[in-house]
Amino acid sequence: MKKLWRNRPVLIALLTAALFLVLAALTVGRRTALRGEDLFSGAVLPVQEAVSHMTDRVTDFFTRVFFPSSIQQENKRLTDLVSAYERRMILYEAMEQENARLSELLDYVSANSNFYFMTAPISARNMNPYVDTITVRGGSRSGITEQMAAVNAQGIVGRVIEVGATYSKIRTMLNEDMRISVMVERTRDEGMLGGLILENGQMVGLKLYYLPKDADLQVGDTIVTSGLGGIFPKGLYVGKVIFLADEDNGEYDACVVSDVDFEHLEEVLIVLGSEG
Repeated sequence: MKKLWRNRPVLIALLTAALFLVLAALTVGRRTALRGEDLFSGAVLPVQEAVSHMTDRVTDFFTRVFFPSSIQQENKRLTDLVSAYERRMILYEAMEQENARLSELLDYVSANSNFYFMTAPISARNMNPYVDTITVRGGSRSGITEQMAAVNAQGIVGRVIEVGATYSKIRTMLNEDMRISVMVERTRDEGMLGGLILENGQMVGLKLYYLPKDADLQVGDTIVTSGLGGIFPKGLYVGKVIFLADEDNGEYDACVVSDVDFEHLEEVLIVLGSEG
């Protein structure tokens, strides 16, 4: 009995063949050959499907029994190929993003050809709610000194406050102690920029103050560096005015928003100097 049970696939195949013969015999004697052929096909089709399914299962069973190592090896090979493809795709996307960022920096350098720049990748940033200090690769050995300006294609990032042989720390515009001399590009009125404007705990922009009382400041005005103080060269883009302060607010004159995405900075440009 056990031997018969072990040969169950063979027994099922024999029974299926016998069923085919019975069904074929039952269709003999129909009035027309065409009607008999249709009836036979309709009766046999479910059995054919069942036999096909059973055959696939039996084949799969014997393949696993007699060729387990080859299947495992093939599965491992395919899994490794998929993993390698996914790694290449991740690397490709990262390279595309890096190329886009570097292309923006290159365009910025070309548009400001009277300055000397050095690209410095960011190696660390603080964990404060606002990124007010970052560390970059490149220090005194690369010609970086304290008080040098740091920028990117979107505007002013900050200034260098500490320099080592191979690293530099930069205080960003999001630091409450950061102040820079700026001007309104349209009117040439000068003022100071620095300090955060918060609403419900969220940063809205930077404070612009010390403008002349008769300054014709308007929403949408572009703010650039004035060059005073000798840290930030004149004419570098800073941001735009998004709203004016109330008349009775003596703390600042307007709110300026920067285009720099401080949370996702990956490289900055250090301004090493300028022509003339």
